[in-house]
Amino acid sequence: MSQYLTLEDTDYVPAGTALALPLIIRASAIIDGRCKREIGVTTYTERIPLTNQRGHLSYYPVKEVTAVKGRAAYGITGDNFFGAPEFTEADLSVLDVNKEIGSLLCGGSPFGAPYAELEVTYTSGWDPIPDKVKVACGLIVAQLSGNPDTNVKSKKDFDFSIEYFGNDMITPEIADLLSEYQHRSFR
Repeated sequence: MSQYLTLEDTDYVPAGTALALPLIIRASAIIDGRCKREIGVTTYTERIPLTNQRGHLSYYPVKEVTAVKGRAAYGITGDNFFGAPEFTEADLSVLDVNKEIGSLLCGGSPFGAPYAELEVTYTSGWDPIPDKVKVACGLIVAQLSGNPDTNVKSKKDFDFSIEYFGNDMITPEIADLLSEYQHRSFR
């Protein structure tokens, strides 16, 4: 569960907005949903198909690669007569990872065959949480504290009708603050 502000981070919320832990957690969840990822450092495990020994990790910036398993393109005998090779532990030194954008270049397996697919365990995210994310969280907290019925689009008291699931909590200003932290798939 993400929490991008603390109760002491009053510099990131508009004046007159009271910080409460449930509002911070809810605002952080809205940010995670918008960005399709956690902003803080998180561990991921994913399978990466390789093309010409190149691939791309889904989440960046990459902090550290902790484990790699590889599946060779073909077996020791050079064919797939006995089925495709299974994933085996690979040495971390076979990877060259561009940590800023998550692209990777992989060397060959111990038997000389190129890898067709990798299973990579790595950590990705920002530590400390960037100021732009904290400002966006503070703005969402202010919206949540000012409107107790955030999922109500409109109310009509005359005929007692309520229209739910109103507009998005992400204003253009907040979207601009979060734009560089959104998950973008390269596949």
